[in-house]
Amino acid sequence: MARGPVKALAPTVLMMGLVALAVSAGIASAVSFDVSYSDPASDVVKLWTSNMTPVLTSGGNVTLSPSPDSVNFLRLASANASSDVRLTAQVKGSIANLANTSYEIRVYTRQDNASHFSVTYVNGAATLRSNATGFASVDVSGSTTITSTGPNPTLQNTLQVNLSKSLLGTLTSWNIDATAKQTGPTYTYEDFIWQVPGNPGSTPTVPPAASALPSWIWLAVVPVLLAIAAVVVLMVRHRKHTSPPKE
Repeated sequence: MARGPVKALAPTVLMMGLVALAVSAGIASAVSFDVSYSDPASDVVKLWTSNMTPVLTSGGNVTLSPSPDSVNFLRLASANASSDVRLTAQVKGSIANLANTSYEIRVYTRQDNASHFSVTYVNGAATLRSNATGFASVDVSGSTTITSTGPNPTLQNTLQVNLSKSLLGTLTSWNIDATAKQTGPTYTYEDFIWQVPGNPGSTPTVPPAASALPSWIWLAVVPVLLAIAAVVVLMVRHRKHTSPPKE
């Protein structure tokens, strides 16, 4: 048997293996934009505007109520929309277009959550910001709409933002949370929606480390490893057959 074909085959298979492993790693790092959190509890927090501390009940508990319904979250979601990610925040009442009312959706795109983006909507204007150094805020009002979700078409209860993926940089993870706030001269009302429905003050769970591969990825990796092992065995056997006899 000639050595030429075997020598040519080995680098080819090894290269194919490396390419397949690289592709597999890329697939494993892909993120899913489909997130949906519900908040069925009526847990709007009542705060003193002067110092933003909770207004306590006679029993010493934090005051929680369904009012005002314009900041009482029902659902927060995101979904893939081609070159955009569609963010939607639904409240029990109608989205308020008032200078004293804000809706902030935060977007986490890193495994460690060290930095994040936020879309803040106030009185018809929406702005994308980031706490990352050097990020310039972006006006995304043109990609923001108020829609009706549910049987009552007159209830404009859903804030929708089509956020361009190009504004988000490299994505290694995906999670969202949100805050709605209405500030008055005496009282401020605030609601949160996180991974834990109806649990104000909870925070997004840090995703698993990037090195952790999903179990299905091994279906792509194992055949590549077997092919590489087969070439190594073939080369060893070929050397044994072609080695000159010992004198």
